[in-house]
Amino acid sequence: SDFEKNTKNLDDGKELYSIFCAHCHGDKGEGGSSGKIKDAAGIYSEIPSYKDNIAPRRSGGPMSDLREGHMFHAITYGYNAMGPHASLISEEERWKIIYYIKEELQK
Repeated sequence: SDFEKNTKNLDDGKELYSIFCAHCHGDKGEGGSSGKIKDAAGIYSEIPSYKDNIAPRRSGGPMSDLREGHMFHAITYGYNAMGPHASLISEEERWKIIYYIKEELQK
């Protein structure tokens, strides 16, 4: 089925983000140590903001330029300290989270 960018999916994405993402990425996607996860080794202190313009990244550009496909891949298979979430978050839920990030956290 085709994914629709509508209010319900945006609301669902916000709720899913708060459950699966905000504890590391922060409520507003600001990264750094904004999430609730605090660790002595500093593994999770380097989480970038979704709005950052630091390059290069794996995609060849900054987080602010990440395409939806790159985000889907990172959620599915993991990236750096972020483990894979494919077994936790369905494909449709991943798209809802990405839609929320793109519409609300990268603007």
